[in-house]
Amino acid sequence: MKALLLAAAALIVGGSAAPRAMNDVQTVGSHNSFKARIPAAVMAKIRALEPKLADGLDYYHLPLAQQLDAGIRQLELDIFADPKGGRYADPKGEAWARAAGERTGFDRGAMLKPGFKVFHIPDVDYLSTCPTLVRCLGEVDRWSRAHPDHLPIMITINAADTPSDRPGITTPLPLDNPELLDALDAEIRSVLPGRRLITPDEVRGGSATLRQAVRSRGWPALSAARGRIYVLLDVRAAVSELYRSGHSSLAGRAMFGWYPDGQPESAIQIVQDPLVDGDRIRNWVAEGVVVRTRTDANTVEARRRDYSKADAAMASGAQAVSTDYYRGAPNPLRTDFTVTLPQGAMARCSPVRVPEGCSLAP
Repeated sequence: MKALLLAAAALIVGGSAAPRAMNDVQTVGSHNSFKARIPAAVMAKIRALEPKLADGLDYYHLPLAQQLDAGIRQLELDIFADPKGGRYADPKGEAWARAAGERTGFDRGAMLKPGFKVFHIPDVDYLSTCPTLVRCLGEVDRWSRAHPDHLPIMITINAADTPSDRPGITTPLPLDNPELLDALDAEIRSVLPGRRLITPDEVRGGSATLRQAVRSRGWPALSAARGRIYVLLDVRAAVSELYRSGHSSLAGRAMFGWYPDGQPESAIQIVQDPLVDGDRIRNWVAEGVVVRTRTDANTVEARRRDYSKADAAMASGAQAVSTDYYRGAPNPLRTDFTVTLPQGAMARCSPVRVPEGCSLAP
């Protein structure tokens, strides 16, 4: 409670509102933001083998620019290393879809080229609205340049880089490889050079560590962060360790990382269930940490029309509350489950950071 009061008091200077920092804002985000609809023939095969998995995969999204038009300000991209190209160019699901006469729009040409690919699960959930990382980032960058005053956009990059326990699924390349991680940074900077990115170096400034910076100096002012993008690497511990090796407090790196609280590189946290960890989220947010959490998962809440997790996520003050069901999102379940912030907003000041509320341009 003391931390919450201090956070609120820090926003008032001489009786007037202090300038907002970028972490004072709460926005709606999307989960697996790239995901396209699974072809009917592929979904039928999945459902016959694993009905629960089929239920959990039965969602998809608008193209990234359309999500940004709808007010989404946090996106998630799942990446797969493919330095030689072609590793994911012939997914089994595409053969099933073609045999059933379905046209999927699968871009085999893009998949043949070297570089990081973006999709959900090899062979079965293989369609993406932007099949390469460069293409996804380019779509976000073009939208951002066309809307230069937008709230800062968080992009979470997730890598499921270990073998599947399901037979017939192409094994991804492991990312605990320094050359691949450097290549990942290079791809990001090739699309988002210079001050297009908010980097760990900028946030750390003259502080000894990144963790210390966000708890003392704070994040950049919202006015300085508008029109810009920052990236969070969400990977298994071995990859996170390698990403910071030789880069204390992520010096020189393009992305923030997800590190345990108390470590020098800890500035952003990912919390899957705000019903379980709402107090932890609130404490982190009050201390200056940026938190991304979820309002629904695996279509469970949408099928039940259950807003309890969404309500907990919003009340926690987490800066990014991620959903598969933002306003305007496709909904193959045909339910009326839609997640926004209160009064239909897509952005507001965090109720923990700015309990008196505020108005924000998106």
